[in-house]
Amino acid sequence: MDKENTMVTSRQHSSFQKPQGSLRQILHNQFPEIPQARLPGGFDRVGDIGVVGITPEAEPFESEIGAYILKQNANMRVVAKRAGEYEGEFRIRPLEVIAGEQRLTTVHRENEVVLHLDLAQVYYSVRSSHERRRLAALVLPGERICVLCSGVGPFPLVISRHSEASEVIGIEKNPVAHGYALKNLRANRRLRNVRFYEGDVLEVLPQLEPGFDRILIVLPYGGERLLPAALQALRPGGSLHFYDMQAKGCHTATLAKVKAASLALGRDILVQQVVRCGNCGPSVQRVCLDGVC
Repeated sequence: MDKENTMVTSRQHSSFQKPQGSLRQILHNQFPEIPQARLPGGFDRVGDIGVVGITPEAEPFESEIGAYILKQNANMRVVAKRAGEYEGEFRIRPLEVIAGEQRLTTVHRENEVVLHLDLAQVYYSVRSSHERRRLAALVLPGERICVLCSGVGPFPLVISRHSEASEVIGIEKNPVAHGYALKNLRANRRLRNVRFYEGDVLEVLPQLEPGFDRILIVLPYGGERLLPAALQALRPGGSLHFYDMQAKGCHTATLAKVKAASLALGRDILVQQVVRCGNCGPSVQRVCLDGVC
């Protein structure tokens, strides 16, 4: 558990889209009255929707900016701006369409799986696609896996697609996200070892057969409240992947959360690594603690 013995690695995200050349520079040529630094430098692409940040200085021209992005991306049908921070129990980010079709539903493909989703009603991070593939690569043949707070199902489906797990279970409380998870399971019908359950993890997980080989807690905030239930459902020597938000360059609080929960149950955890897997603002990053209990 010593900090100096914990390896910290990072992942790069290829889902952040940039046209050839500098989008910010090209937009500045179109809108010279807006300071270049206050124009979008890129966007996230989810299916045929581009999600972009618009600063207050650029808001009077947001429709024109959206139209330009559509023009430069032939397979895109919608451009939406981030209209606030993630909010509510289910961590939904408010979005507003600024160009194209008036919808936030789409079909996204990542890691050779198909995902139907509605960005107005579910949490989904396109920038976690590499992290999902990383986790799938760690799975050994025959493992039983449980993903807590599994959303529309990207972690369970990607793990199933790219491993030889015997069973992959997802538990999700948001009924809309759970509905999409079931739809996505049908859309990826060759994946026959995945099951989704709707409900609170603390109520559903104790009803399942314990002894999981690997458990993921992918809730971006507050996942520590699920640690006791996760550890009790994890077999001795099983793998835990705990996601947490921390200040950049600091993961000691994440280590402390997992250590406290494991010691309270009379178990110890061998931390293999802490992976930096996403920036959430200028000073906050998402990390994943990989450990064996």
